[in-house]
Amino acid sequence: MSSINRSSCVRAPRPCAIFAVCCTVLLLATQPAAALAQVGGVYVDPQGILRETTLLDESHLRDMLRDAQETLQPPHDVSAASPMRKVSLRRLEQEVSRLSAAGEPLPSAIRFLAGLTSLKYVFLYPESSDVVLAGPAEAWELLDTGDIVGKQSRRPVLQLDDLIVGLRYAFDLQPDAGFLGCSIEPTEQGVKAHATFVRRLAGFDRDQLPQVIEGMEQAMGPQDVLVYGVPGSTRFALEMIAADYRLKRLALAHDPSPVPKLPSFLDLAEKSVTGGPQRQHRWWFVGHFDAIRHSADAQAFEFEGNGLKVDTAPTQKAGQGRDAKPTRAAKQFAELATRNMPALAEKIPAFAELQNLVSLAVAAEIIRRQAGAEHREVRGRDRQADESEHEPAAAESSGPWQPMQFLDEEVCLIARLKTPKQTPSLANARFVKDQFWIFSTSGGVEIDPRQMADDEQLKPARGRALEEARDASRPAADGRWWWD
Repeated sequence: MSSINRSSCVRAPRPCAIFAVCCTVLLLATQPAAALAQVGGVYVDPQGILRETTLLDESHLRDMLRDAQETLQPPHDVSAASPMRKVSLRRLEQEVSRLSAAGEPLPSAIRFLAGLTSLKYVFLYPESSDVVLAGPAEAWELLDTGDIVGKQSRRPVLQLDDLIVGLRYAFDLQPDAGFLGCSIEPTEQGVKAHATFVRRLAGFDRDQLPQVIEGMEQAMGPQDVLVYGVPGSTRFALEMIAADYRLKRLALAHDPSPVPKLPSFLDLAEKSVTGGPQRQHRWWFVGHFDAIRHSADAQAFEFEGNGLKVDTAPTQKAGQGRDAKPTRAAKQFAELATRNMPALAEKIPAFAELQNLVSLAVAAEIIRRQAGAEHREVRGRDRQADESEHEPAAAESSGPWQPMQFLDEEVCLIARLKTPKQTPSLANARFVKDQFWIFSTSGGVEIDPRQMADDEQLKPARGRALEEARDASRPAADGRWWWD
């Protein structure tokens, strides 16, 4: 559960959830049907519940991944690693339109944005009506977990579907689309059943703890998965949920921390817990850059920082005030997670995926603002009527680039995945000072690209390096949609 309020789009504490409940999914629209059954360590069962793939037969798992691997091989020309690969969005959209009109499948180079593993720069070229995204790139491969990562860096590659979702969100001016996010909500029936179960607990020892935890999870039952700002059936949405899931497992010590400097919240709380009821907390990801640098002419932008931070607050029951402060242990876990985010993202692909989503969403917002789209709605089909049917323009035009086919949900299709409706509950507990303590966590993901790209968040570039990088990244006359 999170601080996200769907109806008002304000950040406010929500009624507390007793357990961390999460899921992780990584699906591709063009993978074989068998591969769609599982990726990212889980699969969605026929009832729409997330299940662990450890329940599947290992040979069946290998067969699924082998079938998918055949469609994911990078072509030779994009396999070489590059510290600075550029992608022209104008030309990319034209190539996607051409292939779609011809009924041809999109090659892996397009689906994985020429192997970009992170987004560092956004360059605007209004004189040729183009936008160029730039960052490091390399060949990719499919891991046993279903993650698609660079062969050298092990960072997930950026994907076309996520870029399109980010652009559609940025150019959609509906008032209820104030931010991107996700949360996992306990049902009212589950909360009541859990409270009844806890009240009946009495007089058990450490050996009975596994049975008690299992009983609490069963009493709470499945919890609902909610997504804000984007369709829940998109890969973008599922990766937000995946990152939230991993954070909760780290906080509750269900997964060992891959970074020695980040102990679990339970480890931290164990050192400072005092008598009496313990406040429950939530942790959630917030999109955050240390700075977004811009050139003097506002035609070049550079992202500085990790793109993520972790925040915390006590969970609140209905009717309680909203000014309660987090405990020292809860705050310390959030601060350590934020400080160690680069190391965590190297070890946990879901965190790096979320970093990529943040950068794509902010890049899309920068494009929208520079295109002057704040005061008009953009609909791909309306603008498409002025273009030749799915064909690239004969010559480069001038003026800010704006997406056309990418915004049209009927013309430019993206993967629609089997969406998890619920996830099983997850609980943990410890004995501290000879007493039994139930620890819980809730949270979510909160990305506000419009706030992140506000003028007050932008900072001038240092020197001329950013302007020189833009000059060196200008699209060449050969018409290629990517280059080094």
